[in-house]
Amino acid sequence: MSATVPPDPSPTVPRAGGHVAPQVRARLGQGADAALVSDWLDRIQPLPVPDARARQLMLGELLAQSGRGICLVASDAPDGGAPLACLPVALLPSLELAGLAACATEWWVRPELDAAARRACLEACCATLAEWGRAHGIRHALLAPGLVAGHGGAPPGFRLHGNGMWHGSLVPAAKVLG
Repeated sequence: MSATVPPDPSPTVPRAGGHVAPQVRARLGQGADAALVSDWLDRIQPLPVPDARARQLMLGELLAQSGRGICLVASDAPDGGAPLACLPVALLPSLELAGLAACATEWWVRPELDAAARRACLEACCATLAEWGRAHGIRHALLAPGLVAGHGGAPPGFRLHGNGMWHGSLVPAAKVLG
C-alpha cells in the first residue's frame, strides 16, 4: 500500500469570469507583528513623524488585542510573510445593534495589487473577522462603504444596513463544556 502525497495547493484559485485570484490567508495580528506591519505601512503610506508615531501607537494597541479592537493581516505566504493588506477593526458599542460591533472604516493594501488580489484580501479578512467575532461573542461586523467600493461588491454575508454601513450578522459560536 503506497501513500500518495497530494500536490501543494496552487498559488492561485480560478474565479468566475476566468480571472485568477491569489490564495490569501488572513490572521489575527499579534504584538510581535508591530515592527513588520509598522515598517510596511511606512513604505506604502509614509506620514510625517508625529502622525507616524500616533499611527504606530494605535497599531500597537490593536495588535496587543487590548479590548478596543484587533488588526487583521492578510498575506499570500503560509508562514505569514510580508503583508498584502491590513484591516484595523475597532470594537464599538451600538445601541441600535444591542451590543458590541466590530467596525472597520479603513484598510491598507499594497498599491500594486490588482483588483482580484484586493478582493481576495478583503474576503479573507472579513472571513477571519467573522470567525473571531463569533468566538468572542461579537454579534455584528460593520464595514465602511469605502472598503467595499471598487472591490466587486460586499464580501459574502454582508448586506447594506440602514445606517449606510455594510453589516454582517455574526452568530456566536456554541460553547462546548466538559
